[in-house]
Amino acid sequence: MRYELFLKRNWDKLKILKFDSRYLNSIRFCPLESFGHRITKLVICHLLAKSGHFFATELPINEAKCDIIDLSDFIVYEIEANTNSTIIKKKMDDFRHPFIEDLMIVDLKKLGLDWTPFYALKDKISKRFLL
Repeated sequence: MRYELFLKRNWDKLKILKFDSRYLNSIRFCPLESFGHRITKLVICHLLAKSGHFFATELPINEAKCDIIDLSDFIVYEIEANTNSTIIKKKMDDFRHPFIEDLMIVDLKKLGLDWTPFYALKDKISKRFLL
């Protein structure tokens, strides 16, 4: 979807959500997020952008900040290290809003990923560029 069409279709919703368009399709991190959390956020945002969707990260909705919101479909993505029914209920309550169409909880533990290559890449970059 073109940017102009996206704004035309969603302007009223974006205004009510107090969305700052400077953060459209930009990835922001919370200082407390783990490396795996950040990598997952990056991958989801990459896939949304590649699909032609517009997104925002760390957008306040109600009293909580969502990890990612797909602003084309108004789907919230929350990344969690290990979910349980209490966390799921809290997230559902946090992001209950008339504009939110769905909530996707990405449980890093259930994904069962081997993070070793990501950490090796991080270490290699860190050493190479003295970071």
